[in-house]
Amino acid sequence: MRILDRYIFAEYIRTFVLALAFFITLVVVVRLLDKDIKRFDEDVPYTTAIQIVLFQAPRRIMEVVPLASFLATFFVLGRMARNNELTAMKMATISVYRIIAPILASTLLICILFSLFYDQVAAPAYHRANQLKKKIPLRRSRNVVFKGQHNRLFYIQNLDLQQQNINKMTIYEFDSIGNLEQEIFAHSVTWSPTQWHLVDGFIRRIEKDVEISFEPFDTKQINRSENPERFAGNDKDIRAMTFAELQEQVRYKRRAGQTIRREQVKIQHKLAYPFAAFVVVLIGAPISIRFGKAGFFAGLVIAFFLSFLYWGVSFATLEGLGENGKLSPIVACWGANAIYAIIGAVLIWKTPK
Repeated sequence: MRILDRYIFAEYIRTFVLALAFFITLVVVVRLLDKDIKRFDEDVPYTTAIQIVLFQAPRRIMEVVPLASFLATFFVLGRMARNNELTAMKMATISVYRIIAPILASTLLICILFSLFYDQVAAPAYHRANQLKKKIPLRRSRNVVFKGQHNRLFYIQNLDLQQQNINKMTIYEFDSIGNLEQEIFAHSVTWSPTQWHLVDGFIRRIEKDVEISFEPFDTKQINRSENPERFAGNDKDIRAMTFAELQEQVRYKRRAGQTIRREQVKIQHKLAYPFAAFVVVLIGAPISIRFGKAGFFAGLVIAFFLSFLYWGVSFATLEGLGENGKLSPIVACWGANAIYAIIGAVLIWKTPK
């Protein structure tokens, strides 16, 4: 059986690599170079546009891994059916489960590798593409309202990250039930790693909506928990965050009392989506055994159809409901995998042994 396992494994991996290369070429040439590059402004240098396309490519690669996995399965099992190899294996009392086991094991390994690729390569590359698109990162903001930690609400009139200076900042501090306890105002603010440095301002303390003290100051230092980069809206796009960065974002927003649904959904998405290839192959294996003789283009059509359904169920429906709070993040992101896995298991069970 080891010889048979090695044979099926080698055929599947070789075909998967070829199918992945085909889809990557298709995506880069058609979607990125033709479609995305047209969105750039005229003043964007062509070399920069090409860099953006290449940095976006890793994230696009993740979209075609399920397609490549299904097509490789369809082609390998279909060719074995056309050459009567499947018939010979069945006559040798080798079950369908045993035949597709090397393919499922290979796909599971591919999913694990691509989950690391998705997190450690695709996400940082997508962030770099966003930076190049913006040309000059956003360094200034006006009239910023930001909900911080420790029941603090910040209002900033002018923020300059490059000069590390704030012009007119007010910090409103509330108690646990939302009553205003203190107002801190400064005409000029700078910061160090752990403190705000306030210049020319005042501290007004309030109790039961009545001012009980007013303390002007020339300079004052208070503890800083917030990163000024967050104020400017210069944080990474959530799609460009790694798993660790998303977890840190969730911890920060939870302490600050901010909504964390999108981050929680994206964390589960990063865990669930790389395994889309595995559940697609679960469906693809029995389909390939039944209809693999139809040829390459039939497999291509079926692969696009199954992937389209997966993306429609997962991204357009379930994850949208998760971000709206209608479903838990786990159900929203793993739901499509569960549905496909159940359908695939039933199809495998129904496949003639």
